[in-house]
Amino acid sequence: MLQNLGSDALDHVKFQLALKRRKDIVTEPLCAVMLRFYSYYKQATVGSCEIPRPGFWDPIGRYKWDAWNRLGKMSKEEAMAAYISEMKKVAQKVQKGYGVT
Repeated sequence: MLQNLGSDALDHVKFQLALKRRKDIVTEPLCAVMLRFYSYYKQATVGSCEIPRPGFWDPIGRYKWDAWNRLGKMSKEEAMAAYISEMKKVAQKVQKGYGVT
């Protein structure tokens, strides 16, 4: 079934699977890892950060905004690929941690 999909469609399917997989394997994520996931997700689904930076009283919003804004003009396709790559890294760490090969 996946063989019949074009490259862009296949990347989109892989991205959707990575989104679901993250929820399964990342139980207690580090803030930095989750901020990378957040920034790649926003870039892949919305595009470049074009909203104003949240105010002083919203530190979580500021961290998220900073992570997303750092990606600059990265394309949606590059962001999807980066999300998938990050997921693979996390999955490998989890597999090693549980002794799965």
